[in-house]
Amino acid sequence: MANLLKYSSDEFSSQTKDSDEKAVKLGIFHTGRLKWYHDKDPLNPEYTLMYERTKPLSDAALALFIEKNSVIGTQLGQTMTVYNHLKRLKGAKGLARDWYNRTAAVYAVKNPGRMKAIWSGGLKTFNGKIDDVIPALATLALNIGADINPIMVAIKLEVDTEYAIINPERELQVADIGATGFKYDDLTTACGLIMKMEYRNSGRIMDNHPNNENNIQESFHDMELLLGKQQTKWDISLNTTAPIDIGKRTQIAVSKLRALVKGGNAKMYLASTPGGTDSVAVELIDGIEKKFTAADFHITDYSINRHITIVRNSILPLRFKLNLG
Repeated sequence: MANLLKYSSDEFSSQTKDSDEKAVKLGIFHTGRLKWYHDKDPLNPEYTLMYERTKPLSDAALALFIEKNSVIGTQLGQTMTVYNHLKRLKGAKGLARDWYNRTAAVYAVKNPGRMKAIWSGGLKTFNGKIDDVIPALATLALNIGADINPIMVAIKLEVDTEYAIINPERELQVADIGATGFKYDDLTTACGLIMKMEYRNSGRIMDNHPNNENNIQESFHDMELLLGKQQTKWDISLNTTAPIDIGKRTQIAVSKLRALVKGGNAKMYLASTPGGTDSVAVELIDGIEKKFTAADFHITDYSINRHITIVRNSILPLRFKLNLG
């Protein structure tokens, strides 16, 4: 085949040093192929050895990758929560401006010294960075203190409420960001281990099949993913009601997909054979982009179900667009 492994160097590690997802997918495919050969020839000690030493490493890398995606999702939620509270405080229509104007109505003319004492930093700090705004909230509450004016009592209650919400959220966000670094390091280490094992296995396979009959050496590895630049976007016309094989891709449950059909409805599958339909169908509605993950296909073995299939529901021609990632 066109892309051949260079067995003198660990291409598995070098080709995945910048992509944990690529390493995880390669590990899933490789482990699946080892299992297939092991089940086919269970008395062959080589397949048993390679499968039993590889699967735990692949499972560990996959689990950490899924955990990483979960952490990213949590952090995005935390970041959005903090951002939304910050947005409520800042700007001409923000809470800080409202508090300033209400304070000015009480003290700007009657007692400008008191006005200055309460707003010692003015509004500038409230339009700064999040780690400047939070202390500014605490300072404003402290400056208002035990002021008995009903308007100032109300303002202090609002300031205390905002501080009680945004400060713990920011502390949690910062703590989780710090912890995430260790999780990423663990994932990188796990991916390195599975790639080194796949490289070691490739050597054993080469030693046991020096003539590479039927390209058996390459059949254990997703060569296109490893050495090629995979297509990730499609924009095609569908003129047949027969199932169409779009492409063959190793996926993970958390792999992201975006699909759009125009001119009618269609179904997508992640099948075990070209043009197959042996997965749960993802329904595509005319003109509505669908964002989903590979988990929606309800696959149990992503090393087998790799064929993306599209089936249109009507006899009318369709336009089909697909983005992976």
